[in-house]
Amino acid sequence: MIPFMFDLSWLALILRQGIGVVITLGGLIMNNSVVKEIYLGGRAKLLLATIGQNAGTRYATCNENSLLKRLNAEDQFQPNGASDLTYNFYNIDNPEEYLKGDDAILVERGPYVIKKHTVKYAVEFKASGLTRDVGNNKASIEYNEANLYIPLDINVDVKKTNMTRGSDLKLNWFDGERQNVASYEKKMPNHLSMNNKITNISPIYQSIIGEANDEFSLILSMICTPTQIDNIFAADTKPQCTGAELNDMEKADCSCCMLREMFDQMGESTNATVCETLLDESSQVISDLSLLAYYDGGIQVKQAGDEKYSTSGENFVETLYNQTLIYSPVIQSHTVNDLLFGYPSAYVGKIVPMMYFGHAVKIMKDNGINSRTQAAKELLTGNMDDFLPFKLGDISLYTKKVGSVCLNTCSGATDVAASPLDLMCDGFAPERYESNRIDDVLLGGIDCKPYSATYATIKMCKDIDATMEMDPFDNESEKCICADGSDDYKTSGCCLAAGKYKGLDLTSSGCLFPVDGILGPNYAGRYTATGVKPTVDLGESTEALVSRESEKQSSSKMTQFVCPSKTGPGDDTLFLPELKAFGHYERFDGKQKHTTYQYTGTPRMRQTDSTLDDVEPFSSKVRGTSAQYFRPTGLTGYFNEISLTYGHTHKGVVPVYMKEMKAPMNFTEDWGVRPIVCDPYSKSNHCHELARLRPAKDALQDNFPAGTGLPYTGLQPIGIMQGPTTKGLPTYFHNPYFMNGDTELLSQQNNSHVDSSDGNGIKLYRPNNFDEDPGLFSVESSNYAHLTDTSTLFQINDEFLDQNPYESYIDLEPATGLGIRARFRHGISHSLWECDPVSNEKCKLSKARNKSNGCYSSSNQGSTYPCSAANVFSPDVVGGKIIPAFWVDDKQQKATALDIATLSVITGKYREVQHSYGFMVNIAILLTWTLGLPLALQLACFAPEKQFLKQGPVDGADRNSGKATSSVSSSADS
Repeated sequence: MIPFMFDLSWLALILRQGIGVVITLGGLIMNNSVVKEIYLGGRAKLLLATIGQNAGTRYATCNENSLLKRLNAEDQFQPNGASDLTYNFYNIDNPEEYLKGDDAILVERGPYVIKKHTVKYAVEFKASGLTRDVGNNKASIEYNEANLYIPLDINVDVKKTNMTRGSDLKLNWFDGERQNVASYEKKMPNHLSMNNKITNISPIYQSIIGEANDEFSLILSMICTPTQIDNIFAADTKPQCTGAELNDMEKADCSCCMLREMFDQMGESTNATVCETLLDESSQVISDLSLLAYYDGGIQVKQAGDEKYSTSGENFVETLYNQTLIYSPVIQSHTVNDLLFGYPSAYVGKIVPMMYFGHAVKIMKDNGINSRTQAAKELLTGNMDDFLPFKLGDISLYTKKVGSVCLNTCSGATDVAASPLDLMCDGFAPERYESNRIDDVLLGGIDCKPYSATYATIKMCKDIDATMEMDPFDNESEKCICADGSDDYKTSGCCLAAGKYKGLDLTSSGCLFPVDGILGPNYAGRYTATGVKPTVDLGESTEALVSRESEKQSSSKMTQFVCPSKTGPGDDTLFLPELKAFGHYERFDGKQKHTTYQYTGTPRMRQTDSTLDDVEPFSSKVRGTSAQYFRPTGLTGYFNEISLTYGHTHKGVVPVYMKEMKAPMNFTEDWGVRPIVCDPYSKSNHCHELARLRPAKDALQDNFPAGTGLPYTGLQPIGIMQGPTTKGLPTYFHNPYFMNGDTELLSQQNNSHVDSSDGNGIKLYRPNNFDEDPGLFSVESSNYAHLTDTSTLFQINDEFLDQNPYESYIDLEPATGLGIRARFRHGISHSLWECDPVSNEKCKLSKARNKSNGCYSSSNQGSTYPCSAANVFSPDVVGGKIIPAFWVDDKQQKATALDIATLSVITGKYREVQHSYGFMVNIAILLTWTLGLPLALQLACFAPEKQFLKQGPVDGADRNSGKATSSVSSSADS
């Protein structure tokens, strides 16, 4: 009677559609919520926890307390936190032949292994230009680094005194029992030692001749003023300087000497001195240069019987000091110890003061002091450095310090001989582990041969005193005066500010200049217990370094951005865009940018570049990461994994600041390598997937205005930043073995840049086995291989999945951006300054003595000139060739064990998120795909049954006949 009461199809339809929609949307909302939590909210929370506030992690540098904990963790001298430096040097096996025009035979020697410990000091918070929070005075940290080096050519114990860092971030030391740090075993092969001699181009000598322009100009500068040298080109209209006028800055209208061509044109009527005659080997200047080059490890370039430099046609017999060999300082031999940590130079100590002595005298006169001796004292004690282009420092004091460690190696002081060669210091200073004195440590193990120049002043000054006692008015004698005011010339020798010996001016004789080492001064080694193996005290060494290097702190500061701003008021999450620059350098060595070379539009580096009007300084802004911190990607790992990420970083380049070239280098990810790092505290050996970055293949090819290197692709000029002069050095940064550079770098036979026939290039040889003694080198030896193609170096090395043992890489944990470890590999090369007479007029002072071997002939009316700025002692060697000096493998452990353990903690929290949401995600997916989707499909594809609540089909249709039926069947029967 009331069938409508049971026909609720409209309600069923609503319920069915509603249930499908709810289930579908619910699953989607649940999925979205989980995805948002893990990929978005989880990322922000992760970054906030690891960078902003978690005091136990590397990223906690936004407040004093966190930074204090971080620095204390780094300053405990943990062995696994030290860097391993491995140096391979190139030894020129045929230096004499190379200087005469043959190819340089360069033989690789190494590995020389050094352990480096680093401590940050003078730490301060600063504002940063990389954050929008301009009022944040703690957005970056500024600091200096104290580096301590331990050569591993012997077994060494390492201890430390009680060194702490106060709440003001300053280091403090106090007496107490020394604590053990590590026992380092010898890592160098038995056939190598720190006293091995390496023969190669002398960078410091390139500084000197670069400042003078060339060797000939250098020699003239010891006799004449710069103006008098410039007047040489007008010597036909200017008078010849008298002996009293030479090197007098006030006598600016006379000529130092006259060129041979001009002299011949004027005939015998002129009384001018021909410039070439000043090159006589028996003169004081040439004799001094050869003797000092000998003391400094220079190379023989002439022997008795060879033609003289003076072009007189006569043959060389001997120098003023009875030397029958002439030595050049352009190539020198030094020990590995000296190359790494510095050494004294008798050549620089004598020659550079003579170059600028006229300047010093004039400065003193302008200040009302007319005293040559006082001018010399001011010059030799460093008080003139602010007025001169070459910074000498207090070489008088340095000479005295060298004497304290080298005097015992000298002999012959009582032998009355005519030659200083009879007074020789032959040996090495005591090792830095053998003394508690800081000065002895700094000079530990140096070659004492240069001190022979100082030791010789004992004999000369005693002879002067004896002569003047007999004849106080002897015109060829003048009493010796030490620059430091002492009378050390009587006992140990000294750096002389005055003296005349047999008519020879002794000003600056005996002075030694401190040549910087590759690594700088080494303070490690201030404590040795008696009767045990050498022991280094890192605490005392750090204290000594910080106290001694305080004057350099302002010029060596580094600044890094470490504290991104917050998202907004009341929101403590970090402002994610600023994380891109997290950990980037803002200043290095106190500067925001560094000039690497002077670009003049030509592909050559020349000593005159900085003086040209149209020069364009090529500068690199300080930017890029230190490899400790990177832009974090956040969580990208999958469910059911115990890793934060699947190991990949963002695509694109990552700038990494390279300290050696003071410029950023682009790194890119190697997607074919998946390294790992394991938690040392984890009982289950929990490991994390990492990403590996490598230098971009074109990293050293696109850094220049012309789009190529100078003069080859694959090189970064860095020399203008090096050396004690304003001209810098022809020095280059590159990959080991010139990888990814021009193939020609391995041979360099093309001499078109000097208008000469091909040759005078290089040939690289390397031992087949670096761990065993390959024996004496010969080109026929099967123990050495001639490197002509770097493709043979691409071999598999299983360590850290390192596929190429000569390429840099960085491993980082992408989610947090934490740098885990790195290996920076690079090479350094030097070249000789060029001397093109077309673009450099001073190079016309010296013409080639052998026209068949000369250079620069095509545009000089048939005349030929020497082939480099070394245009007196070695005129045949071609300038501009890139001569490898060394390559280094710097292995760094960026993350501490605590950092890696913290990663495991973060990973555990990530797993908790997975467990919390995983079950709900699975249920949501199950309901979505088993109920929601079928119902949605049914609603979309089939018409609804209006009477679906009845027991059977009603008003059905005979689909075959199209006629309706009225039969009813019982549900019980069916």
